[in-house]
Amino acid sequence: MLPLESQLENREFKFVEARGVLGDLGFVLGGGWEYDGGCFDRVLDGEKREMWLRLPFVATHGHIDAEEEENDAVIRFGKPYALRHVHQDGVDTGAGMRLSAGLIDQFAAPKDPDARIAPEWAKRAEEMLRVAESALLRN
Repeated sequence: MLPLESQLENREFKFVEARGVLGDLGFVLGGGWEYDGGCFDRVLDGEKREMWLRLPFVATHGHIDAEEEENDAVIRFGKPYALRHVHQDGVDTGAGMRLSAGLIDQFAAPKDPDARIAPEWAKRAEEMLRVAESALLRN
């Protein structure tokens, strides 16, 4: 994980507006969201899906609901960061012991969830962050 300095940190936005602006830039609401916060994630390396820019946030008013088109939630961004998530190759050998968990968790554990980030990917994350800042702060 590589923390990134950002003009977004500690700024508040309406959740629905932020989701729309960031969605147009390829960000998605991260799967680990809760009603009181979550993150917007943007893959940086296409199909490989190892390099990510993550914009974490907390709800300061209302509740996050990814299923609702409209809600009154307001979010405050935390410190953005670049993340490299190296996946396992092959079959998860522990899957047989977790058969019931397979109904919920169909994916192998990451090989290295916090792998080193090469300078070119750090630069790409910074560039994408500047694009996101510009788009959000323009609205």
